[in-house]
Amino acid sequence: MLETNEARALSAQSDPALKPKFKNLQRLKIICWIILISAGLVQAWYTRHRIFSDGVPYLEIARYYLAGNWKAALNSYWSPLYSWILTFWMVILRPSGYWETALLHLTNFAAYLACLVGFEQFIAGLLKLQNRTVDGSGLSEWALRITGYCVFLISCLHWIDLGGIEPDMVGTAISVFLAAILLKIEAGDAKFSTYLWFGILLGLEYLARAAFAVFIPFYIAIAAILLYVRSGRLASLKPVVVSAAVAVVVALPFITALSVSKGRFTIGDAGKCNYGWEIDGAARLVHWQGEPGDIGRPIHPTHKLFDHPAAYTFASPVPGSYPPWYDPSYWYSGISPHVKLRRQLYVLYRSLKGALYLFLRSPVALPSFLLIFFVGWRRWLSRRGILAYWFLLLPSIAYIGIYALVYLDPRYVAGSFLVIWMCIAASISLSNPALRGRASQLFGIFSLLVAVVFLATHLLKPARYSLSDLFHLRESERSINAMIAQGMKDAGLQPGDRIAWIGEAIDAEWVRLDGAKIVAEVPVRYNRAEDVMFRSVYTDQAEIKAFWHSPPEVKARILDLFRNEGAKFVMVDRIPEDVDGTGWHRVVPKGTPHVPWSGAQIETFNGIAYMRLSSR
Repeated sequence: MLETNEARALSAQSDPALKPKFKNLQRLKIICWIILISAGLVQAWYTRHRIFSDGVPYLEIARYYLAGNWKAALNSYWSPLYSWILTFWMVILRPSGYWETALLHLTNFAAYLACLVGFEQFIAGLLKLQNRTVDGSGLSEWALRITGYCVFLISCLHWIDLGGIEPDMVGTAISVFLAAILLKIEAGDAKFSTYLWFGILLGLEYLARAAFAVFIPFYIAIAAILLYVRSGRLASLKPVVVSAAVAVVVALPFITALSVSKGRFTIGDAGKCNYGWEIDGAARLVHWQGEPGDIGRPIHPTHKLFDHPAAYTFASPVPGSYPPWYDPSYWYSGISPHVKLRRQLYVLYRSLKGALYLFLRSPVALPSFLLIFFVGWRRWLSRRGILAYWFLLLPSIAYIGIYALVYLDPRYVAGSFLVIWMCIAASISLSNPALRGRASQLFGIFSLLVAVVFLATHLLKPARYSLSDLFHLRESERSINAMIAQGMKDAGLQPGDRIAWIGEAIDAEWVRLDGAKIVAEVPVRYNRAEDVMFRSVYTDQAEIKAFWHSPPEVKARILDLFRNEGAKFVMVDRIPEDVDGTGWHRVVPKGTPHVPWSGAQIETFNGIAYMRLSSR
């Protein structure tokens, strides 16, 4: 049990007047935890078969680790910790191929629970700091807890979403634990084991999200400042040196192995690739051919065999069912990103605009600034106000700033905003007891309203599906990828066979299940939608449309190119209604039961069709 709760429990035993308050807080925590855990479980189950792009290589990398194929598993684009956790589940649970996708969501749910534990420690430390700085004139504990649990719900289940198949929930959990440890260091409650864990978590955060590498020295410096301020002696910094050494020990083996594998020193190439995509104009995600011409030349690009419709082949030493996305750093070797000031400023402007939008969309921002406006900014902007939380705010703001320079996605910065919101709420000081009571009620009611709206709009339908599955002990919707994998086996696809694709091959997890490999495609293009808040990626279908409306001789030539690469089947996402579909066969016939035409799974591949390519 947390120290604050232990102290409160002892006080409640000695003072009967405190017992009802203590019991009420305990009930509040239990009720909120039940709601949060249930909501996370519903979302994880509802999305258990959901997988797209990023999830496929993470599962493939985990499989390579499990098989002891370290050369194939070491990857300088995808962060390793997520795949290591998936490998652990594979060893423990030994799932069939059908349930491997669910391991992604099991990992996210486990990370969500860990994040909730870390958040409880963070709130406990925050309450201690609040009591020291505002001396009982801050918002009540029950108000801060209700507000905290509600923003936790929004951050983790809306912005990150357990249906996502990226390591963001894992990274967020680690970042919340790091914030809790900084609070312990600031309060003077840190033990030697605390500093050991601080170093371990810093190393693990890098292994979860490579972008964190630059923040390890930053966190170490903040911890050192907190220690020095408390003691005034340089000798007191020895525990921080231990943390730094432990962080290096955790991260160095992977960095060494990766650098040896790549033949050069590297801590990861995701940042370089993303900067090239977002700022410098390189083809996004796949098929970089050297454009725009001033950021280097590809050392081993995919082979463009036809201009329009564009057709590429990529039989290569890169493993994975879809090599261009299994290791983007291989295909983007030779890229040398550099700052293009006008584009950089534009991206930064859009990102900061998005960050402001995210900041204001919380139960904390509006009521906090209303109160600050009435009680006075000067009081709030003081060492007994928001400045007391500088050691939590600086790394959170800096982390948001790093992503703002390249691409700001809510799931990347959810944990940082969670910490910022709670620091603002805890920093508010109200000397008038009546106003303080009303303010606490305002925060609690407003937070609950936001939480109820979120649960009703985002989790009501998943809850109905999940309860139906529980009561009937069956799946209302089955895995579309597993259905396609079985359908292609029935069509004659064998492990090791080569496939060509016309459409969006990047999401095809079923190819991995069948042990096949995509070696050629007429692709979609991935572009940023500049007219929406977070510039989300959209697929440009121009090349696909060009293929379907090309003369028969052009289609035949492209199919011959696919055949020459050894492809036995060519797949299409769906056949347009206004073209001749002769020779194409739907993999999942219309009317097949339990197909996710809507609901829990993304509507990908429901219209998928194949054509067998005869050898010549």
